[in-house]
Amino acid sequence: MSTNNIYYVDMKKRFENFQNNKIDMRKLHELVCSEENVMLAVKQLGKSRGRMTKGPDGSNYGTLTERCFSELSAIVKDRLYTKEMDYVKRVYIPKGNGKKRPIGICSVWDKLVEKCIQLVLEPYCETKFVPSSFGFREQVSTHNAIAKVKNQCTTMPYILSVDMEDYFGTLDADVMYRELWSIGIKDKVILNYIYRFIKKGYFEKGCKIYDPKGCPQGSILGPLLSNIYLHRFDVWLRDQGDDWHKKDDSSLVNTSNKRRNIRRTNLKIGIHVRYADDILILCESKDHAEKFKYSVSKHLTKNLKLKINEAKTKIYDLNKEKMKYLGYNFSLRKVKNKYNKARNRECINDIPENKADIIVDECRNKLNAIKKSPKYENIMNWNIYVIGLHNYFRGMNRFNLDFGKLGWRIYKRFYNTMEGKTTYTTNQEIKNNFMNGKYSSWGKTGYYMHEKSKTPIVKLDWASWDSTVTHAGRGKVNRPNPYDYGEKINHKPGVSLVDIKYLVESAKCSKESSKYCEFRISKYSSCSGKSYLSGNFVPVEEYHCHHKTPRSKNGKDTFDNLCVLSVEEHRVLHGKTPEKLLTMTNKKFHRRVKDLIDLVA
Repeated sequence: MSTNNIYYVDMKKRFENFQNNKIDMRKLHELVCSEENVMLAVKQLGKSRGRMTKGPDGSNYGTLTERCFSELSAIVKDRLYTKEMDYVKRVYIPKGNGKKRPIGICSVWDKLVEKCIQLVLEPYCETKFVPSSFGFREQVSTHNAIAKVKNQCTTMPYILSVDMEDYFGTLDADVMYRELWSIGIKDKVILNYIYRFIKKGYFEKGCKIYDPKGCPQGSILGPLLSNIYLHRFDVWLRDQGDDWHKKDDSSLVNTSNKRRNIRRTNLKIGIHVRYADDILILCESKDHAEKFKYSVSKHLTKNLKLKINEAKTKIYDLNKEKMKYLGYNFSLRKVKNKYNKARNRECINDIPENKADIIVDECRNKLNAIKKSPKYENIMNWNIYVIGLHNYFRGMNRFNLDFGKLGWRIYKRFYNTMEGKTTYTTNQEIKNNFMNGKYSSWGKTGYYMHEKSKTPIVKLDWASWDSTVTHAGRGKVNRPNPYDYGEKINHKPGVSLVDIKYLVESAKCSKESSKYCEFRISKYSSCSGKSYLSGNFVPVEEYHCHHKTPRSKNGKDTFDNLCVLSVEEHRVLHGKTPEKLLTMTNKKFHRRVKDLIDLVA
């Protein structure tokens, strides 16, 4: 998902422009091909994990950064207009049930065009998507979907779980074209490109296979297109649940009595929750759930040409059985109210047994790696995995109990691994400063840590339940602007926004590689515009970016090999008498001056 970066494109403002109908929907391709959009796309592609994975043509992110931004913009425009794209390289990764999932690896040029399209279409689609769609959206997570299920299932315990067979692989190009047009995307250049994107084939075992259906899993456009494909389906379900029937009928709009009045109409009521292709419909009675099963199956198969997995599509009664959804088990239990002694129902969500076994096995593997080599990388792999589990499952009712049981299953192995390999300490300051004090209430009597890095080692049972994760308000996608992260999260550069904008504008017309241009901007910002040789502030108009190790001596366009110099300093350094820099700079910088002179000579 994209994040806001006002130095290249202000996504927050772009979202507001779409909201206020200030953008011509027939000319979206002009935004896609703009140099600002391409620059932001390149920057975000550089943050992805698989950026160095080679595509079917042998290209990766390194291939991309060798070109200048103006050239990349021309490539995007040409490939968008001509609908040029490469076959997808298909590989298979194992799933939890023993089967394999097909993953598509695209060429870096296809990734660039897809990213540029996503940065334009996504803000517009965010103005249209319904609040019950939680997958692949900005500032929305699985916790929002889990909160809605927990908040609603106590009064609506009959849940229809719809499972689609190979959802991404069965997306139809003609239906996608229709849904894109229906949601409001009228630019035929983009529509035709996406139509061709779905119809293109894949490359597997040395053969090119034409496939007229499906969107490759792992592609950049895939998540967004999957939400667009089911958007009208979401609207149809919303009108039968979150937004009630017959809005002009005041008896069905009145907050206090609308449920009772709706029951009298004999209309089926269903609250739906969708995370990508995982669809739930919560109903008050099994009869309503049966009706939804028939109507939903007909809608998905007839209107959207999707396949329903009949074996996995079923109706759950949470009063009697558990339902698995998004890695949790959901069920209902009766609890006594201490005030009136009446029995109420409470939603319980916990870790499924098979998931618990997988967690324990993975913990044992990581502990074995630490036992063989207690280096910093292995310690961090353990911490990252355990903290990730705590963050994802922290909204469970019995969070401490379940993680206490998991911790007990690896209790002996954990202590046998850490004893002698790491340092045991009672210094609470190190632990309390770790992760902003997240684990300050644990390890009061002592804990293990990595001695060299002073990194605490998090135990699996260091778990505290976070009630705000499943709060009622989190069960709704309700934010005025999904690209507004607030002042606390916004990045604060070392120089003014005007200076950053100046550097961005100069990068557009530069013939240098995009990698150099990006690092040139970030180097000036990180150094607060101060010269590497004198420590004095260099106005952005007089800023020269110098390679410490020159390109003629195999110097690279890396961040560490660049430094900030003024025009005058750079001229003298490359002149006939670079020794003059010693008289122009402070003595504490003379070592740097001499090093640069030696490298330039």
